[in-house]
Amino acid sequence: MHKNKLINWVERRIKARHKTPDLRLGIRYIGFFRLFRPAIKAHCLDFNRYGMAITSPYGFKEKEIVSVNFKGRYITQSNVKANVTACVKQEEGYRISMVFCYAKDAQHYSRKVDNALSRIESIYGQDKKN
Repeated sequence: MHKNKLINWVERRIKARHKTPDLRLGIRYIGFFRLFRPAIKAHCLDFNRYGMAITSPYGFKEKEIVSVNFKGRYITQSNVKANVTACVKQEEGYRISMVFCYAKDAQHYSRKVDNALSRIESIYGQDKKN
């Protein structure tokens, strides 16, 4: 985890992200020893079908794979694997950047996940136009 490191988030993104004020997240660690830990509730800052930025009371290690559950307007999607790309300590928790595994590696591609994340992106992308 970086401590107070300045990162230009926009330059690292594949595609522009959309604000997601009411998208709720549950994040679970992956692995046998972490099986019985409860999901961590996090707040989504911005989102696109390739990745997202969140704030969380807990930090994650870079390169760690986590499972994300989404619940928002007109959509619920569970068990989306994401790779933590950056974790920065802030005054009120951590700012974490993630890239979805299906977008990073063809071996993890899932049409179902792609369609669900595209739908979330289009719902919140419409808010920008209105």
